[in-house]
Amino acid sequence: MILGVLLPHTKLYGGVKRFLELGNIFVDKGHRFIAFTPDGKGPDWFDFKGEMATFSEIGNVKLDALWTTTVKFMPLVLDSDAKHKIFYHVRKSDNVKHLMKNPQVEVFACSTNVYEFDKKKFGRTDFKAIGGVTLANYQPKTDYSVENRPFVVMAYGRIVERVKGTHYVVKACEKLYAKGYNIKLLLFDTPVDEGAKRRIENFTCKCPFEFVTNHPFDKNSELFNRADCFVSAENPRYSGWNNTVAEAMSCALPVITSKAGTMDLVDDGVNAIRSARWVFCFAKHIKELYNDAALRERLGVQARKDIQRYDWKNVAENILAYLENN
Repeated sequence: MILGVLLPHTKLYGGVKRFLELGNIFVDKGHRFIAFTPDGKGPDWFDFKGEMATFSEIGNVKLDALWTTTVKFMPLVLDSDAKHKIFYHVRKSDNVKHLMKNPQVEVFACSTNVYEFDKKKFGRTDFKAIGGVTLANYQPKTDYSVENRPFVVMAYGRIVERVKGTHYVVKACEKLYAKGYNIKLLLFDTPVDEGAKRRIENFTCKCPFEFVTNHPFDKNSELFNRADCFVSAENPRYSGWNNTVAEAMSCALPVITSKAGTMDLVDDGVNAIRSARWVFCFAKHIKELYNDAALRERLGVQARKDIQRYDWKNVAENILAYLENN
């Protein structure tokens, strides 16, 4: 099959990474995969095996399927002669009412969070293309002890996007540090523009911290393994699938998370801790992990086991089966 996706760019974003990961698997399985962007430039942070092309080249090839996660690109998808014209729904905040009413549009849901949202609001039964993560890229944590060093709390550092909730984690760590807990905050991000870069450069915190930028994507495992727990405070109203939680779980790291994009991933108290989106709640749960090495190990080990079902290879096989049977 010849498969394609319309992307706004190939910078390090979850929605972009999703298709680069899937594209590589499609290529490995003998299919062509083309990523169309406005400028046709490929990623410099990811070894993409597919082809790159500009939007103007969409009509140059007969596509079996064409995806996008970007609402404003759907007219290009609908104008194409692709057999399957697919909107991959990843953000609940998108204005998609008109797409949900269009019988030409096939809708994929990136998570059960999105699937249930579309079913309830639009009466639409999406195809569940839930996932994912490339588990082979992540080495599991094996040492859960914390002796003679700070307890490292890790969080996604995209502070330019307030919906990510990084400020909740920062305040929770500051609160605990002020009470005498030996806490260190570890943030990471790859700034996508000058504004984001300046926000990171000007970041301050009332507890010890490290802000890692432009860390090589293929070495994320090393970064996650420096932490003792991972905290995600994303807003559930917007997130569909939580990439950073999936990565942390792949590293057998104990996770504290909001409901955002984690309905499929998290079994509260079994493989992670579900938290209300309040500073005092995150602080309470961080303190629980801080004081209990056995709990950290139990949650982390189970997280690694449970995340295997959402490996990108499984997601790709489900998608290919859908395309071949519809």
